Amino acid sequence: MNSQSAAAVGERSGNGLGRQRAWGVLGLIAQASFMLGWLVAETWQGPRYSLVKHSISDLQAATAPHAWFPISCFAIGGLGTFTFAIFGLRPALRAACTTAAYAPWLLALAALALGNSFPQIPCRLADPGCSPHLQLHSPGGWTDAIVSGVAFLVLVLTPFPMWRRLAVLPQWRQLKPVMLAARVIGPACFLAFAISSSIHSTPGVGLIERILVTTSVVWISALAIELIVLSPAPST
Repeated sequence: MNSQSAAAVGERSGNGLGRQRAWGVLGLIAQASFMLGWLVAETWQGPRYSLVKHSISDLQAATAPHAWFPISCFAIGGLGTFTFAIFGLRPALRAACTTAAYAPWLLALAALALGNSFPQIPCRLADPGCSPHLQLHSPGGWTDAIVSGVAFLVLVLTPFPMWRRLAVLPQWRQLKPVMLAARVIGPACFLAFAISSSIHSTPGVGLIERILVTTSVVWISALAIELIVLSPAPST
């Protein structure tokens, strides 16, 4: 290879690395948006709202104050995670060939579903006169229960095939502790969340959901950070 060809290859590698890092940064921004959506919105819900007892979905209810803020944050988080997974993570893991090649798609579709807030649930449980029955027996309630339930299930299962794909590539194996924690904490929190959601007297459903969301954000952020700092694979 002559010097001109080597320079061209180096330029293409540099451009590819720059795009890879840009997708990683987008992935981090998306996770920050998910977290800010409920952390900030909680500050103006009033004394009747409890982050321990009430779900994140209540922040997006038709009667919630400034519901546009969490709705916007979750939409940005969902779209950002989708594009990060499809256009950043999926190409970066292409060298793993067919091993769990569907894993980035699982992450992308689950995040896209969680980023949707419509139709809105009619009221917050913190509102006078609102009840779980009134919430659930509405288009928004049914949509939230089904879509978010399926999306969370897919999200907590994704670390299993995702780790199989990462483990094939030496430069991604350092994420083993993070992915192991995600494979333990995620399913445990989802099971606890499903049980507590079906028992209206359970006081900790909101806290369990927040632990579940935070766990997911942490392992997805770890993938994004690794994509940012990852060195390009050596070429011959």
